[in-house]
Amino acid sequence: MSNLPFQRRVPLLNMSLTEEDAHCAARWLSAPDSPVDHISRLHMHISLMWNTPWVASFMGGRASLYAVIRTLELKPGDQIVIPAFTCQCVANAITFNGVEIVFADIESDTYGMSARALQRVVTPRTRAIMIQYTFGLVCRDIDSLLAFARAHKLRIIEDCAHATGGKWQGKMLGTLGDIAFFSSERSKVVNTIHGGWVVTADPVLGKRLMEIYAQSPAPDADFIRRLLITLCHAFASRQGIAHPGPGDVLPQMHPTELAGLFTPQYAWKMAEPVAELLIMQLFRLDRILIKRRQGAMFWQRWAQKHGFRQPQVHPDAENTWLRFPVWLDEPKEKVAAHLEQALNIETGVWFTTPIHPQPCELANCPTGMLATKRSLNLPTWLWNEAELEE
Repeated sequence: MSNLPFQRRVPLLNMSLTEEDAHCAARWLSAPDSPVDHISRLHMHISLMWNTPWVASFMGGRASLYAVIRTLELKPGDQIVIPAFTCQCVANAITFNGVEIVFADIESDTYGMSARALQRVVTPRTRAIMIQYTFGLVCRDIDSLLAFARAHKLRIIEDCAHATGGKWQGKMLGTLGDIAFFSSERSKVVNTIHGGWVVTADPVLGKRLMEIYAQSPAPDADFIRRLLITLCHAFASRQGIAHPGPGDVLPQMHPTELAGLFTPQYAWKMAEPVAELLIMQLFRLDRILIKRRQGAMFWQRWAQKHGFRQPQVHPDAENTWLRFPVWLDEPKEKVAAHLEQALNIETGVWFTTPIHPQPCELANCPTGMLATKRSLNLPTWLWNEAELEE
């Protein structure tokens, strides 16, 4: 394999941040009590983008899913089917509501839930399924999953955390099911360090969603201060600018969350500074997606040249390509170390377990388990194309 020497190391996180974002964060740090209403502007903007009347914003994708479960009025004893290749934030948002998780195996073409596996695990207590667009890829079985859920009167949640701006047959992802949630966490398509939102076109669900949103507490002021510091720190790091140490930088997951315990962030609505940052990112979404799709095209050529198995792409899918996954014939740790050195990139660990990073063994989900060992993902926001050598 020949080297592909990027002049600068290509990271996975924070690549879409701009100087404008950093200036916005710095302005809020200097004037945290500005009398503005960016939340209403954000909700209107999202409503127009997704052509949906009901929008609510929260302090994370995890908080958004937490609100979705409550909006659906799922209760202890109810079951929700999710793919066996996801993260602990998803599991937390469900179990914090007392709802039981049932895992369905995935397919290895697009890392989405397998329709055949879904059919095997549904029980009389199943109330909903969660369709996840892992790495920003439209699921291979999307039509079958939707049809099965509707035939069995199951609520359909779309997990669009990786797929902001993606489409299926010309329709925005997030508008195919009953309710959808998105994320603007630092590893996602748009980036406000932490943040998320929910959309629905169902009037009954919309009314419940807005009631839950109205009752949701505002985030802790110190959390927002640290979020803004984290964004400034992340932008400076990306630019190679000297910056203070990361003492006040927020983690991606709090240790309490990793222990499976409730944290206040799961209940918080979005704050005004985060809403302004998200509006700025969403206005740039088309350019962000073009950049990521260009990166995916580069990796498609590279994967074909070097014999790596890459995802299948349906002609009706407009993927966001948050990451570019490859399926390996051997455990990924050794390959990851080699590629990081040879290509000067950071490789992704998603997902090391079916509910990453929480240890979990699922004997009835062999493809999901194998994916945790053989799937390696690559950054799609690359530096200037002129720096790439094939």
